[in-house]
Amino acid sequence: MTPAMPSSDAPSPPSPVLASPAEARALSLIAAMERLMALYQEETALLKKRDIKAMLALVERKHLLTKSYEDAVRVISLDMAGLRALDPDLKARMKSLAELFHKESMENATTLRAAAAVAQSVVNIMVNTINKQRNQEQGYVAKHGAARPAGYRRAGIPPLAVNQCL
Repeated sequence: MTPAMPSSDAPSPPSPVLASPAEARALSLIAAMERLMALYQEETALLKKRDIKAMLALVERKHLLTKSYEDAVRVISLDMAGLRALDPDLKARMKSLAELFHKESMENATTLRAAAAVAQSVVNIMVNTINKQRNQEQGYVAKHGAARPAGYRRAGIPPLAVNQCL
């Protein structure tokens, strides 16, 4: 007895509809933008909370997601004909997401710049304080290119060495 062969009349399971390569690239770019945008939002929130440890944990993820986004942009830009032939709804989705992505990335960059400026300001204050302390310990302060004794006010500058032998 031979096993029964499935008849050709039986319906076969539906095969998944494969997107065109251009659609697959566009969806890949959309996914990369969404992941990176979520990370930007998370990083901005952590900056506002001043959670440095959690921010340091994001660094590696941010690097990988940025690389993924750059790769998706590079790959999609190689097939401009396929990009032009995309479904108008998909194009509109990409455009609106790109605008939102740009807004989020600018907010993140502004927050990062502000945090860097604050950190640099703190460093400058510390360095200036250390330099003032060192100068006071040495007895002279460098001001406007002239060496003056510490605590010296608007009088003439005394000589640093006096030759007492005439």
